[in-house]
Amino acid sequence: MKQYFKFIIVTIIMVLIIIPTTVLGIICFPKGTFHSSYQNMIVDKYRILQTTNEPKIIIVSGSSSSFGLDQNMLEEQTGYKVANLGLHAGFGHLFYSELAKENINPGDIVLLGYEYGWEEGFDHLGQDLIMTGIDENIDMYKHIPINHWKDFIGYLFIFAETKATFQEAHGIYSRDAFDDHTCQMTMEREYEMDYENNKELYSEIDLTNVKISDNAITYLKKYKKYVESKGAQIYFVSPPVLKKAIGSDYQEFQNLKLQEEDKIGIPYISNPEDYFFEDELMSNGKYHCSTIGEKVRTELLIDDLKKAHVIP
Repeated sequence: MKQYFKFIIVTIIMVLIIIPTTVLGIICFPKGTFHSSYQNMIVDKYRILQTTNEPKIIIVSGSSSSFGLDQNMLEEQTGYKVANLGLHAGFGHLFYSELAKENINPGDIVLLGYEYGWEEGFDHLGQDLIMTGIDENIDMYKHIPINHWKDFIGYLFIFAETKATFQEAHGIYSRDAFDDHTCQMTMEREYEMDYENNKELYSEIDLTNVKISDNAITYLKKYKKYVESKGAQIYFVSPPVLKKAIGSDYQEFQNLKLQEEDKIGIPYISNPEDYFFEDELMSNGKYHCSTIGEKVRTELLIDDLKKAHVIP
C-alpha cells in the first residue's frame, strides 16, 4: 500500500512539473517569433502604458485608434501623454480594457472608443490574436480573467503549430507600419476603400433596435468604479466609421449613446454623426482612417475633450 501511495504522490508531482514546463516551453521558445507581426505591437503599446506615469490619456479601442489617431497631435494640443492601446478589435473588448488597468493614475483620462458591436457583451477573447500578440511576454497573461484560462490552455497546441509555421510579416499589417518608439502608425494610407464592391467582406454597421446587454452593463459599471477609484476620469468617445457602411437609421447611434449614459453612467462626449466619414477620409476598412482622416478624427476628438471641459 505504501508503494502505491508513493506512486500516486510521485505521479502528481511529475504532472505538476511537466504541465507548467510544457506550457512555458511552448509560449516562451523560441523567442520573438511574432515580433514582425501587427498584433505583436500590443506588447510595445502595453510597455508605453506601464512606463508613462505623467498625466496621460489612455485610449481603449480596436483598430479605429490604430489607423485613426495622431498621437503627437493629441499630446501637443492637450498637454497629456498618450497611451494608445488601440490595435485590433479581434483581441476582444475585454482584453484591451483589462490591459488598460495596468497603470491608471490620479489625473489620467480613460477614453473608451470601442467599435460598434461592443454592446453585445464582454465575454469574448480572441485566443489566436492574443497569444501571438503577447508571444513570450507572459506577464501580460495576468490581465486575462481566470474564467477564460481554460480557453487558452485548449488553444495551446494550435498556438504551437502557428508558431512553427509563422512567416515574417510586412506591410500595413505588420510592425513595419509603426514607429518603434511611439507606436504611432506612420505608414501612409492614401488609398480609398472600395466598399461598394466588397460589402460582403467588410459588412455593414446596423444598430437597428440596439440594446446594451446585461453583461456589458455589469462589466462597464465595475470598470467605471475601478477607473474612478484610481483618481482618473472615464468617457465614451465615438470611433470613426465609413459613412457608406452604416446600415441603420442614424438615430440608433444616438439611442446607443443615451443607453450608455443612462444604464452605465459613463458620459459620452462625442456626437456619433460627426465621425461618419466619407470615402476620402477612410482607407482599407470601415473603421480605418486614411492618413488625412486620422488627422480629422484627432481634431474632432480634441474638440470633444475641450467642449466637455475634460481638458482646458
